[in-house]
This record gives sequence, C-alpha cells and structure tokens, in this order.
Amino acid sequence: MLGRRRKVQATLRYMRKPMIQFAPLAGLTALLVLAGGVAFQHLQPEDHLNFGSALYRTYTLIFMEPVTPFPDHWLLRIFCTVLPPLGLVVILDGIVRFSYHFLRRDDTSREWNRAMTETLDNHVILFGLGKVGMRVLQQLLKLGEHVVVVEKSPQCPNLAFARKHEVPCFIGSGREDGLLDDVCVKDAKSLICATDDDLANLELSLDARKINPRIRVVLRMFDQELASKVRESFDIQVAFSTAELSAPTFATASADPSIVNAFYVDDLLLVVANVEIARDSKLLGKTIRQLSRENPLVVVSMRRGGRSLLYPHDDAVFEIGDQIVLQTQPATLRQLHTLNGRSALTQIMPKVLATNGHG
Repeated sequence: MLGRRRKVQATLRYMRKPMIQFAPLAGLTALLVLAGGVAFQHLQPEDHLNFGSALYRTYTLIFMEPVTPFPDHWLLRIFCTVLPPLGLVVILDGIVRFSYHFLRRDDTSREWNRAMTETLDNHVILFGLGKVGMRVLQQLLKLGEHVVVVEKSPQCPNLAFARKHEVPCFIGSGREDGLLDDVCVKDAKSLICATDDDLANLELSLDARKINPRIRVVLRMFDQELASKVRESFDIQVAFSTAELSAPTFATASADPSIVNAFYVDDLLLVVANVEIARDSKLLGKTIRQLSRENPLVVVSMRRGGRSLLYPHDDAVFEIGDQIVLQTQPATLRQLHTLNGRSALTQIMPKVLATNGHG
C-alpha cells in the first residue's frame, strides 16, 4: 500500500499534465508582464519608476486593477488593453484546468496509476489477476512488497481487491506500446507472469529483459517440458509448471494423510506434515533437540492446549496430544509414524482435512 508521502508524490506527478498544458499560456503572460515592466520604466520617465515598481504596475493590469491613469504612449496603451483580458483568460483557464483534473481524478485511470507507479522503486510487477494471480498478490502484500498489477480484463472481479489495497492496476495484455514503461519495468526488481497463456508469459518476460536485464522473472507455465526448456535456453531460472508444482503434493497426500505440502529442493523431495503425539507414542518425553539429532527433520511449529508456537525451543518436551508440524523426507516421516503409533495417523486425518478445507 502507498504511504501518505507516496500519495503526495503521486498527486504531484499526476498534476504534471495540466501543468504542462498550462505552461505556454502562463509563460506568455509572464513574458508580457516582464516586457511591460521594462516599457513602463523607460517610456514613462516622469514617474521615476524603478524596475520593481514598473513590474508591479504591469502586474496589476492582469487583475484589471490599474494603479495609474491610462498612459499616453501607444505601446503602454497596448499593454493596458491586452493584459486585462489575457489575465482573465489565464486565471479562468488555470482554475478550470487544475480543479477539473484534480477533483475529477479517476483512481482507475491509466494516468493516476502511472503516477502511483512512478513513486515506487524495486517493486514487483504481476501480470494476470486470475485465481493464481490473486493468491500471489495476497502473499506479496503479506510480505510487504510494493506491487503493480496488469490484467487484460476490465471486468476481472479481483481488481476490486487490488484497488482496495491501493495497488496500481493497468488494463492490458502487455503487448500494448508503452505499457511496460507505464509499469516502470526499468525500476522493478521482479516480474511475475501468471496469465493462462504460456507464449504470452514468455513474450512478456523477454520484453521485460530487454528493458531491464537484471529483473528477476517468474513464469507460470502449463507445459512442463516448455518450462524446462525455458529455464535452460532463456536464462530464466524460475519457470514453474502447474502440474510440476501440484504433482508432489497430490501424490504424497494420497499416500499419507498427515502431509499438507510437498516440494522439491533440487532432486530431493521434502514434505510438510502435521503429526499428533499419540498416547502410546515412543516420542513421549523426548525433546525436539533429541528428535532432530536422531532424524533429519525440522520442527516448524508445535500446538499445545490451543496455543501454537512457531519454531519451538529445542528443549521443549513432547506430551500427549501435542500437534507438531515438521519438514522432512517421506522415508523419515514413515519412520516417525512407526515411532508415534499408526493409530495416530487415522486420528489426525479429519484434522488435516479441516485445516486444508479452505486452502
């Protein structure tokens, strides 16, 4: 979300357009005032005016409040005739232009979203705000990242969530001229392509790399073989296939109901499991340190008596009913089930399903 300082910066950037449009007329008026000051100083010597006084005399003509009678010199008469209506035009034009641009500001407009994006640096660009993109955006916001979203459908229901959290949102597919400049790819630290079009994701990543060679690219790809080739051929190390990501979780969860997640580190399969200490468990009385020394695993959290503790102390002793979340290899998890008692596996199944029912 944008802070107050960034909102002020975005507003100033947003007002650049009316300022640029207003500048020629304002500049012409200022030039005429300066010329009028010089003219009044030299063409009306009997008043003995210095340049400041002559400039003030010309300035008052803009507001149709002359401080002296109508002059005799023809050039000064021209200034007295031209400056009042010109000043009226400048004042009215400035009021209408700036008030309309500011008061009628549309938070969904491309100009305002670009102004907000220009205040960001080292941000994340997310292409695609479907189901996957929405989950990615939620996680990025939880991580405290500044995010810019690009979605091709203006009717996407998830845009409301993004705008509620003051995330700049652009409507487009990424192929429009200037869109990558609007999202400030040159200043971004990473690009996430989460659309449902593999080729579009690849094209976006390559276009972004041309603008910012240092940008980190994360691709969502449905074709697992294509994802592997992209990693090897285009120097894009993070290209994920949906099937590749989901297969370990589906396979391990079907074999062991205590498993809530699974992933690969290089070629090593690791699982995250929820285990409840059974009444007849051989783990009773052991500490987390002892368990970790005897088995290659990490205890991520422990829940006891309705209280959950993340990364519990190594001296914590296991008691009946403790629920621990651990990370290990499937073979080690099977050994742990044997030590804990197989009956505990059937007891925990409903709890696992309830925990993941909203995932």
